Amino acid sequence: MTKFPEWSEVRADVVAAAGGEGAVTEARRRNQAYIDGHRLAERRKAVGLSQTDVADKMGVTKSRDSQI
Repeated sequence: MTKFPEWSEVRADVVAAAGGEGAVTEARRRNQAYIDGHRLAERRKAVGLSQTDVADKMGVTKSRDSQI
């Protein structure tokens, strides 16, 4: 049977290869922003609103809503 290393044994090398703790934190932030944006779009579609409708309600441009 093959013994795979524990995460605690390899984490430091993976984090270093990714650019350090700051880079990992930033990647997590970007990933969460992507997830949040996807959920917002799905919810908007589920209630039948266009990006323009949401932008008007938020007081921003459609372009900004699209960026979000």
